[in-house]
Amino acid sequence: MRVRDLGPDDLVPFQQLCSLAFGGSVSATGPAPFRPGQSPLGIDAPGGEGLAAALTVRHDRIAVGGGIAPCGGIGGVSVHPAHRGGGMFARLMTAAIARSTQLGHAFSMLYPSNPGIYRALGYQKVSQVDRLVVPLADLRGIPAPAGLHLSPVTAAAMPEVRALYREVVDAGNGLLLREGPLFGEEMPAAPWTAVLVRDAEGTAQGYLSFARTPDGPAGTGLEVFDLLGRRREHVAALLRSLASWSTVTDAALVRTRQDDPLLDVIPGGRVRPDPEVIPLVMMRVIDTAAALEARPAPHGLHGSIRLRVTDATGPGPVAAAAGDFLVGASEGTVHVHRLADRAEDAPGSHEDPTPPDVRRDEDPGAGAPGARLDIHAASLLLAGGRSLADARRLGLAADADPAAEAFLDTLLAGPRPSVLDFF
Repeated sequence: MRVRDLGPDDLVPFQQLCSLAFGGSVSATGPAPFRPGQSPLGIDAPGGEGLAAALTVRHDRIAVGGGIAPCGGIGGVSVHPAHRGGGMFARLMTAAIARSTQLGHAFSMLYPSNPGIYRALGYQKVSQVDRLVVPLADLRGIPAPAGLHLSPVTAAAMPEVRALYREVVDAGNGLLLREGPLFGEEMPAAPWTAVLVRDAEGTAQGYLSFARTPDGPAGTGLEVFDLLGRRREHVAALLRSLASWSTVTDAALVRTRQDDPLLDVIPGGRVRPDPEVIPLVMMRVIDTAAALEARPAPHGLHGSIRLRVTDATGPGPVAAAAGDFLVGASEGTVHVHRLADRAEDAPGSHEDPTPPDVRRDEDPGAGAPGARLDIHAASLLLAGGRSLADARRLGLAADADPAAEAFLDTLLAGPRPSVLDFF
């Protein structure tokens, strides 16, 4: 069955299929365009019985090691119960990977409820959306930092909020840029609320965004989306603001980054993980060269290696992900050159995936130390913050000459990927 682009007439059937799969209501009342910034794909059921399967590919950008890479966020993956087990899921996901390739995405990202079916398509778990239950009474003892005060976030203050978030993005891996059209410039609607912490000169130094919710089973009556401060004292001031809610609710559910600074400020040891299922974050390399060239090279890293990425997963090799590459670093910049693919590397294939501008009469990578990664190791490592030794400990194929391993570990170092948004 053919995978096709969905249009306005498909919005209600798509929402009905998502409601069937995930719960929730159908908001559309008739034909209407899908939200901009995404590519909805679907498969029609036999006999004109509506949609059998559908998903959306978001057009996001994410942080990678101080740079920015385009990323296809996969959401709303739904297959009607009458058509499960017939191969529609793999066909739909293969089309989504192909669409990300066409759109020039470096990565694909998703939140799986069943990681195994996505791993078979080349996705690798790289992180998780961490949410912690923070007892609010424990925060009351945090000393008040001098020279700081809080102010409510209004529409006029949203540029300051976005600028603070972007500072955090630039220093991390995996965080979404929260750009239009998927993210609006306007202030989010209630119950979203936020406060800024300002210094004595009135400069915004951090912000806390949250929503008051009905008390959950863990006593949580606040959901905290972002708690971000430039320095330790700014984080402390925002945590003190959270403490003021202890008179009406017991705890807050706080989304955190990997190695979040707030964990070093919270006193006591009663913080605990969210008792609900923790969403995993899986990523897949779509374009190896784009994923590497998106990041700056660390200061002092010079030289080049030969990198081979193999992809033997379900949808077949993604041309931009698999192959031989010469990866070089100099003057803070990463350069990637695709090398001519050798016939013996693709048994039974007579199609030449090498771009026409690649010279075949020379091997610019001759003599360079080499590294060999399968698609899962490449997806783990190129997302940042992990070493080749980490990949091997996970049982992934990550082999390298010592010099190439040191080069890649230096190039791809940094915080482990963090994600604060769901889609």
